[in-house]
Amino acid sequence: MKKVSLATIAERLNVSTVTVHKALKGYSGVSPALRERILALANELGYERAPQTAGALNFIHIIQKDFLLSANEQYYTVIYYYLNRECTAIGAKLHFVVHDSLSATIANLKSILQETAINGIFIAGQIERSLLAEIEKFKLPVVCIDFFSSDYPFNYIYVDNYYAGYTLAKYLIERGHRRICFVGDIKFSNAIADRYFGYLRALNRFNISEHLHINANIERSYSAVELNFDEMPTAFICHCDRAASVLYNHLEKQGYRIPQDVSVIGFDNTEICTVLAPPLTSFGLDKELLAAQAFQLMQKAIGKDDKLGLNYIKLNLDLYERESVADLPADE
Repeated sequence: MKKVSLATIAERLNVSTVTVHKALKGYSGVSPALRERILALANELGYERAPQTAGALNFIHIIQKDFLLSANEQYYTVIYYYLNRECTAIGAKLHFVVHDSLSATIANLKSILQETAINGIFIAGQIERSLLAEIEKFKLPVVCIDFFSSDYPFNYIYVDNYYAGYTLAKYLIERGHRRICFVGDIKFSNAIADRYFGYLRALNRFNISEHLHINANIERSYSAVELNFDEMPTAFICHCDRAASVLYNHLEKQGYRIPQDVSVIGFDNTEICTVLAPPLTSFGLDKELLAAQAFQLMQKAIGKDDKLGLNYIKLNLDLYERESVADLPADE
């Protein structure tokens, strides 16, 4: 018999998987009538809920220091918030570890492991191979959030960044843009590199030979963004929303209007999108659902006899259209 998933229940009732998840977890945001319908259908279909082992579980959450770049960081911190809520709901504890140097992080992890019986480790964002190799030695279930590597027998939940980059470039091309610049340091992470190569694939698909690239994470720099182009791009794809917000400032200082003169699009769909003027179009995912599925993946890993083993969930992104992209006439 096919296993019943959140998506199965959501499709039957024509609601989102997030709504189903909230109803099953007892979270707010779902009307009593709808919650009752969801619970009834879940029981009818034989949905298997994760065991609620209150107070028995302890997890470690590791994140690279660079990903906590400023008070405006709204991607990994939001994921952590929802992941911690999942843990709290069953009485589990999530120990927060910020990775700076390899030796300090390993010492920190070993200290926690000596003092507490840890059931599993979450890793948010890409970290270096040397740390992954050390974590593998702990022989604990590991769930990696937002990156994938076939070199380590962990569990992964991530997005197809190559397809995401392709999709955004194709979206701009179909709106008339042909001089499109990608903004992001492709050596910083696989996610940025994959988005860039997806962007190149779209240009090639539509026979656009000119590819423009600002190979820097401008949100991490205090220097001015160099916009030295023989001919100004008509659109920019920024590797994250924060980079887009920095680009907004530099474009406006140089007299460019968004989107009348230049279109801008971002990744991650963070809250900053709605406070920018004009609001930023962005490609992102539901971070609450991402955290919920990461936690479910961890619970499954804990229940396995073999704690190591390659398992992965690939998530889809959605385009959140706002006001930062304009159509371009065919002759421009």
